[in-house]
Amino acid sequence: MVMLANLVAPRYMLFLRMLQNLVARWAPDMHPDTASLLCSGSEGVLSTQMGRAIVDLARTARGENRVREIFRRHFADKVLAALQDCPEAAEFLSELDAFLNMHGHRALKEFELASVRWDEDPTPVIGMVRNYLVVDSDIDNTESDVEKHREAMITELTRHLDKLPLEDLGRPRRAIIKKLVEQTRYYMKLRENSRFYHIMGFYGVRKKILAIETKLLAAGELKCKDDIFYLNWDEVQKLESGELDWLDVEDIIRARRMEHIRRTKLVPPKTIGVDIDTPMQSGNGEMLYGQAASPGQYEGIARVILDPATDNEIEPGEILVAPYTDPAWTPLFLTANAAVVEVGSYLSHAGTIAREYGMPCVVDATGCTSRITTGTRLLVDGSNGEVTIHTEETEEAEV
Repeated sequence: MVMLANLVAPRYMLFLRMLQNLVARWAPDMHPDTASLLCSGSEGVLSTQMGRAIVDLARTARGENRVREIFRRHFADKVLAALQDCPEAAEFLSELDAFLNMHGHRALKEFELASVRWDEDPTPVIGMVRNYLVVDSDIDNTESDVEKHREAMITELTRHLDKLPLEDLGRPRRAIIKKLVEQTRYYMKLRENSRFYHIMGFYGVRKKILAIETKLLAAGELKCKDDIFYLNWDEVQKLESGELDWLDVEDIIRARRMEHIRRTKLVPPKTIGVDIDTPMQSGNGEMLYGQAASPGQYEGIARVILDPATDNEIEPGEILVAPYTDPAWTPLFLTANAAVVEVGSYLSHAGTIAREYGMPCVVDATGCTSRITTGTRLLVDGSNGEVTIHTEETEEAEV
């Protein structure tokens, strides 16, 4: 069923294109990004709800002085143990349990069976909550401006439609626009939510594999945790049946671990069989080009984050620059004002969440994490898929 949902979800592209064409025809003075913005902000996107749940956890932690102090004094991997010894943390721990019951199957690099899930180690969740407390951002009004902007756009579009002939007879154009927005939102949400259940299935598989690994470790057939993820299933079965033992698989596991490390350092080609010449410079500074994933423009300071498990502190108003994103990155979108991502597409997690939060986002920006450094001033154009990297020379010329 999850795979079926993924197959039908791309229908959103048809409805979105129809919506864009009708808005351009009936309200030509509206901003070109109107259709995309109208389709953002839908309720029920589980990854977005997860981000809001992190904010709720931070709000609870902030409301109790002793809990807030524990977050400030300890590193993320030590916070949970300290909270369990703190009577004032009972409410927070209860909310954390509820969060893990809903989202505990998620993880960084969650399509890898070897990735540790939040239910097994909630340290990344603790780190996300700690991030909000450290930056002391206004978590109560994170999305209020976005919602106001969306409502103002709907009001403006309605005003344009009401001027058209025969619109006062049942308001047909308004009904068509509303239906297209609903259908586009539905299939966008379907696609994003299907991943939630897909990963839930992966976690079920991971639990079964870990149970087998525990037995093999106890029997001495495996020596190190996670060794099992470097074996094929038939090799695991032979270890269980006694046809193979540790000496038979030791070299295989070592070789596959080394090969895995080697491959993770490779940069995959942007295209296969197609050459693309991308301009790298412009008169306003060095340029990066990618795909437009969420419309709008924003200029600010870059914060390059490669792994939110170890580096998840981002100041309000900064621009998130990341190699990729998955649901584990979602809370960072609530603090950032724009995003630039090295890998992704319009339907990727980064694009979907950025549109929900109404922030500009450029994806498929090859080399962004190596060519941009934390502290660099950027201009992110999410409407055209362009990122301007302001060099020192450019800034001096402007002054």
